[in-house]
Amino acid sequence: MSQPARNPAKPRAFEAIVSHVETRVLSGELRIGDRLPGERELVTQFQVGRSSVREAMRVLESNGLIASRPGDPRGALVLSPSPAPLGKMITRLTHSSASSLVDLLIYRMTLESSANSLAAIRRSDADLEQLEQAIALMRAARAQGQAAFSEADFDFHAVVAKASGHTLLQITAAAVRQSIEQLIAKSIEESSDDEALLARTIEHHQKVFAAIQTQDAHLAEHLARSSLFEYYGHLVPAEQREALAALASFGSPESV
Repeated sequence: MSQPARNPAKPRAFEAIVSHVETRVLSGELRIGDRLPGERELVTQFQVGRSSVREAMRVLESNGLIASRPGDPRGALVLSPSPAPLGKMITRLTHSSASSLVDLLIYRMTLESSANSLAAIRRSDADLEQLEQAIALMRAARAQGQAAFSEADFDFHAVVAKASGHTLLQITAAAVRQSIEQLIAKSIEESSDDEALLARTIEHHQKVFAAIQTQDAHLAEHLARSSLFEYYGHLVPAEQREALAALASFGSPESV
């Protein structure tokens, strides 16, 4: 005998608020820098208690959509899209063995090679100027330690992603990059030849800049894959390294 169909569970009070705000943000009705109604107004609007409103604000803030302070009469501030929530999710998946470092590296190779090639095609003079500034900051950061250098390195890739003109690439590439660096942070700290690594990193970024400047999309794309393998390939299990190396060398100038 078949079981009677169950009615879908009714959303909890805070979930209705979260859904309402997300819909307005995604539709463009709420823009970056806009403010939500204050806590009291939301209580009245949704006919819920303060605890439900505060839980909704906590969830929305955790998802990177707003910046909120309980009781702020001005209401929560709508933020620009951030890679942080996606990065946290990817990191959790990796640590739970639902994914792996190899998966992340292949995904990052795909994202950054696409960003590099699009940047080479679409870059503006202003983008080139910002890339040169980012490389100069990397050189200056060599004497300030790994953290400062990594921040300058991240800025370079952010400019490349922006120059690609692809918003989703900007967000996902940053999230995957953060996840990989969290996953292998200890290995980076234990590197026995930091100076050589930093020098190679700057040299690589200079090559990427040159490829983007001359609008050599093919070379820019290849440089993303080959450099990621050079930096992280030794951390991959030996039985998976050969396949990763093949992907890294695909489309190299020598093979064309």
